[in-house]
Amino acid sequence: MVQVVLVACCLTSCNYLDVIPPAQADFEDTMKDENTTLAFLYSGYYGVVSSNPIPITSFENSTDETAQPQLYSTYPQQMAWGTLSPSYSAGWGGEDYNIWVPSYNHIGYVHYFLDLIDDMQPIGVTQEDKEEYKAECYFLEAYYHFRVLQAFGPCPIIPARVDPNTTASEIPGRSHFDYCVDWIVDKLDQAAAVLPATRPDNDLGRATSTIAKALKARVLLYAASPLWNGSFPYPNWKNENYETPGYGTELVSHTYDESKWTRALTACQEALTAAEEAGYALFDLETANTKAKRDDVPLPFVPGKEEDTPENQLFKERVRMFQYLVTANEGDNNKELIWAQRITDFSNNGGSGVESRLPNKVVKQSNGVFSGGWASVAPTLYSAQHFYTENGKLPAYDSDFYPESEWYTRFYEGTESPALATDQLDSEEVKNDIIKMHTHREARFYAWIVFDGCQYMTKINDSNPLWINFKNTNTNGYNVSNERNCVGTGYLSKKFIDPNIIYSASGTQTHTAPRIPFIRMAELYLNLAECNAMLGNTSEALANLNIIRERAGIEDLTEADLDGEMGLMDWVRNERFVELFEEGHRYYDLRRWNLAPEMLKAGARYGLNGLLVNPGFEDFNVPTLIDQPFQWDTRLYLLPVPTDEYYSNPQMVQAPGY
Repeated sequence: MVQVVLVACCLTSCNYLDVIPPAQADFEDTMKDENTTLAFLYSGYYGVVSSNPIPITSFENSTDETAQPQLYSTYPQQMAWGTLSPSYSAGWGGEDYNIWVPSYNHIGYVHYFLDLIDDMQPIGVTQEDKEEYKAECYFLEAYYHFRVLQAFGPCPIIPARVDPNTTASEIPGRSHFDYCVDWIVDKLDQAAAVLPATRPDNDLGRATSTIAKALKARVLLYAASPLWNGSFPYPNWKNENYETPGYGTELVSHTYDESKWTRALTACQEALTAAEEAGYALFDLETANTKAKRDDVPLPFVPGKEEDTPENQLFKERVRMFQYLVTANEGDNNKELIWAQRITDFSNNGGSGVESRLPNKVVKQSNGVFSGGWASVAPTLYSAQHFYTENGKLPAYDSDFYPESEWYTRFYEGTESPALATDQLDSEEVKNDIIKMHTHREARFYAWIVFDGCQYMTKINDSNPLWINFKNTNTNGYNVSNERNCVGTGYLSKKFIDPNIIYSASGTQTHTAPRIPFIRMAELYLNLAECNAMLGNTSEALANLNIIRERAGIEDLTEADLDGEMGLMDWVRNERFVELFEEGHRYYDLRRWNLAPEMLKAGARYGLNGLLVNPGFEDFNVPTLIDQPFQWDTRLYLLPVPTDEYYSNPQMVQAPGY
């Protein structure tokens, strides 16, 4: 399968107007035939990968979903701790998880391609091909501008290739947020009018009209949200010597406009309709079971579901389905993936995306040495508590669930903790230490959350299950000799981990790289639910939420469920939290909803008491403040423009507060 990112070339530019591709001998070499033309076009996609939100070093991982080892001091931690500065960001470089530099560099690449395509006559390229290539460029222009817009706020619009003789005084400054939105949407409309609805397997990752419409829906959803629709916290932030046509020096509208929600609703419905007509659909049990049979992956262990009943088997199949949802590729008949990409953090049989989610010890090799990962993506207690119960309610609000006073007590009553394993991995007996809060939960919880006493994956330990004991310093508990690779929240993540992963005793690793979902069907339903909720269309909002909940195997919501502790938007927000967990949405959701000050403040992030050496059951299972300097500052709504970029443009105003 050809992947567009594999033929992309790297960029070395820093200044966002320094966008001429390096090492081009002459124009003819870039477009002498179809292959070189496509290679040049594919280069424009590389920034999609180099600024994606999934790796642990991306800013989007600074939310309340997970924590990382304190000694890492990564980019997301700089954001979460409130220590990020423009001068710090100036050293990010081009091929990392900054957004500003790779986005503007690749906008330049795209413009260079557009400048040449009509004048060149590549062998084998028809006029129809050219129109399609140009439409892909329009999509990429829109995508990169949107990536900057969502992270940095109002941004410079670069509509065409910049003349190398442009003076500093002619460099554009930030445009008004609404102007940026309209410009991006117009580009997406132009792209959608030309691009095909789907791509064959050898062209996966290239833009389609379906992707363009889905991205348009996301853009307009964000634009309608409180942060950008009347509630921006800096009312006096303006340009100083640059004006946006029709807006003057204003950068953000400070008056609520309901029509923005109506516009977003229309776009969200159009995107969903287009996706359905193109053959996209939610990933399902049948598809997952077919792949599991082919992979020979057995059903996972779920506490309380040991009895061999049809109901328990169906539940376990659903757990396995959600594991495959984000790891099965299009070739596995995964029709949920509207836009997915291979990224370097997840590769066949390796990658930091996998290593960061694995516990320290996965298998004892034949030579006596343990092999494992970094134990560095650790869900918070908030995450554990905000997946639903099997009744489809939050544990705190489910009258049929255990009272909170019993959450941290032993589920298998009458049992006790096994003796600590020393020179071997933990046995199945560690399930005796599973607490009641981790039982009778929904399938997505067991698919993606690793907790004390659970089974990590069914084949990962040399084709055997791996059982987790976070209290055992000898295996996967806190160890003072390995403080760098321990977070100590009492949890790890196994989202994006292939259910067919195997670490062998011989030292080999076997797993298939997922195509990371940038846009998938579930988001389209959730976007539509949110728009309807904000416009007071309760039944329509519930209908879209229930499509997601039905796939999860939990009860439908009714209007009666809105009379208790959670209103309609509470359900919308929590469903996004669960379904899109760790997929890069939470960072922007908390900000656009203006909830970041409450959710990301100091003293809000807890785990269990996992930074102890061989703690007992009672000592470990205590809600404990995560020992990191998390804090929120209003300036953290936006990333700062890197110092070098800021000073190279006299029209630029820095993000407020920096």
